[in-house]
Amino acid sequence: MPVAVITGGNKGLGLSQSKRFIDAGYDVHVVARSRADVEVLGTSCIFHEHDIAADKDASWLAGIHKESGPIAALINNAGVHLKKPVWDVSSDELDKVLDVNVRAMFAACGRYVALHRETGGAIVNVASMGGIMALPASAAYVTAKTAVVGLTRSVAVDAAPFGIRCNAVSPGFIDTDMTRAILAKDPARRDRIEARIPTHRFGTPQDVANTIYYLASDQAAYVNGVNLPVDGGYAIGF
Repeated sequence: MPVAVITGGNKGLGLSQSKRFIDAGYDVHVVARSRADVEVLGTSCIFHEHDIAADKDASWLAGIHKESGPIAALINNAGVHLKKPVWDVSSDELDKVLDVNVRAMFAACGRYVALHRETGGAIVNVASMGGIMALPASAAYVTAKTAVVGLTRSVAVDAAPFGIRCNAVSPGFIDTDMTRAILAKDPARRDRIEARIPTHRFGTPQDVANTIYYLASDQAAYVNGVNLPVDGGYAIGF
């Protein structure tokens, strides 16, 4: 069976991604700091407890490659958010956001390409609408996700001669437990957001997972270096 590696695939959007690849017949390796909800994935999931931000060389990926052989798809999903305006962000806070969202992903992309120059493969990086537009009081996060979009383009160009594609997705407002909890405190804000989305609904985790699966699959064999918004048209707005 083909192998997919999903960072942060133990909960939230990542868990839906893990389920999507398992349903498609993949052996899925989930890399995260805790097991969280990974038990629901069953025996097709292999869990690796690891802090990817602390591993500067992405040696964890080399370990999985040695164990499983070529990795058909690497999904760089793990990320952290910080809700603060630029003047309130400390140096340590910025480092944490960049370590998880950018440096760990940069290292994973580089290691993946080095390991798959003979076999080819696919990388999908999870960016954000913060990578294509400003979000209020989120300067560190927007900076990091904008870097993810640039990294994706660069990897796509450098890795193409080896038969490796690299694309990104930018989820918009997705109906998760966390989103519902936040917006429950401000129902009027949810109404404003839905009014701006041309489809007038929040996305689902499955919407994101399906898009990631498409970009990783052979159906997207001629798609390389794109950042695909999954936002119902929020970024183009009204």
